Amino acid sequence: MNDKVLNQTQFAHLIPHAGSMMLIDQVDSWSDKQINCSTQSHLASDNPLRLNNSLSAMHLIEYGAQSMAIHGGLLSGQSSPGFLAAVRGAHFHIDNLDTITSSLHIEACAELKIENGAVYAFRIIDSHNVLLLDARATVIHTQA
Repeated sequence: MNDKVLNQTQFAHLIPHAGSMMLIDQVDSWSDKQINCSTQSHLASDNPLRLNNSLSAMHLIEYGAQSMAIHGGLLSGQSSPGFLAAVRGAHFHIDNLDTITSSLHIEACAELKIENGAVYAFRIIDSHNVLLLDARATVIHTQA
């Protein structure tokens, strides 16, 4: 496990998101199979996913997906644009993020890697180790 913390400027080139849509603040650790990220972007009043001053728990899927994209980029050394083809077994343990005032911690583990995509299991907890979401997602990479 590589425990060298990476900030946004060190991984920004690895994902297609920019500005306030880049939801992950830092990579805490990563290996060939797993990545651990953290963020406080859900607290920002200008979070682009916020609607009527609220942030739905459904948006946690995007946090997981961005962690997966960063992991893929760290492994390949380049951005690999793609799309979520499926999200399965999603268990939401909250309705919205409005009362979560601590950092989000995202752990994504690659279960299967294929030439044009990957399947990850991911879970998101808060700083008090409260489980907010656990799910599996399939990403398919598109031609750049």
